[in-house]
Amino acid sequence: MTVFKAYMKIAKKNAWLIVMYMGIFFTLTVMFQGAAKKQDAGGYTAEGTKIGIVDEDGGVLAESLAEMLGRRNELVRLPNAEESLQEALFYREVEYIVRIPEGFEERCIAGEENLKVTAVPGTYAGSYVDQQISSFINSARTFRAAGFSARETAETAAVPAEPEVRFLDITGNGGEADAYVYYYRYLPFLFLSVICYILGYILIGFRKGTLPARMRASGVSARRQAMEGLLASFLLALGVWAVCTAVAFLMYGESMLRKDGVIYYILNSAALLAVSLTLAYLIGMIVRESDSLNGIINIVSLGMCFVCGTFVELDLISPAVRKAAQFLPVYWYETVNNLLADYKTITGSLQTEVLQGIGIQLMFAAAFVCITLAVSRKRM
Repeated sequence: MTVFKAYMKIAKKNAWLIVMYMGIFFTLTVMFQGAAKKQDAGGYTAEGTKIGIVDEDGGVLAESLAEMLGRRNELVRLPNAEESLQEALFYREVEYIVRIPEGFEERCIAGEENLKVTAVPGTYAGSYVDQQISSFINSARTFRAAGFSARETAETAAVPAEPEVRFLDITGNGGEADAYVYYYRYLPFLFLSVICYILGYILIGFRKGTLPARMRASGVSARRQAMEGLLASFLLALGVWAVCTAVAFLMYGESMLRKDGVIYYILNSAALLAVSLTLAYLIGMIVRESDSLNGIINIVSLGMCFVCGTFVELDLISPAVRKAAQFLPVYWYETVNNLLADYKTITGSLQTEVLQGIGIQLMFAAAFVCITLAVSRKRM
């Protein structure tokens, strides 16, 4: 088991790489998971605007308009002085000024006169508040035409009916992704980096100096040497996968056990492991120096993670880039991961899509093996 021990010795020497990338991986996972929790769909609130009010009327409808605006915005009472109003806008004490004229009901509700308003140029505050004022005046006109008194109109128009919003639970998970979804989303970065680095350094080490010639001249057959190398590589990759899976169950064990499709997460990560292992062998066969290894692995791992939906969600990537990403294995890993995140139960056609994505990853792994064998035969 000389070759096997040599593989393990080189891997032990580079153990700091595993620790470093796992630290980066867990840090990214916790950060993005915490940011995702803040983006709760049920926590939407409209953004308010600082509005200055100049009330020259003082009637019930004018007060009702001010009350309605104050429900969604921050109101500031201002004196009817042109210099003070200009200073308030200049120093951004307010972003929008509404002047309610004397005889507001007769001139603006019963009549067609528009309110005098001023907004800070280049902001959305003007359009946002314009819609609120227009909605109030239209409602007040409707109530007045129906025979409501001024006070009844003011009380009704100031409190518009709020629509009731109901979320349909189509996917079965209540519209919320499980916490460990983000853990598995960033797993390609860890697998591609760690496994490619470790096997790359090992394969480069076995091609240094006279070592290849000495191995060919040794009493251990080439077949046995290859088998020991494959066994060591498999055990190293399996160890990384086992640690990541164990940590996932330690961090999210309760929620993972409640999920029907957790077995598919494990199968998907195992397929990604096969891709990473075979790709690492291919890179290790091509690269001769450690400096070149660093450059290639950074391009491969970071490039696929950015293009295939690991660091940037697939929904935010342009269609052209997504089409190109279909020729990369990480795209199919993330596609399966997104399907598992969206649906609570994996059955029927959805199960077929998941297994198809896992199968495509295994086909990529088989393709990398064939390319590696071709490169190895060419070099021999």
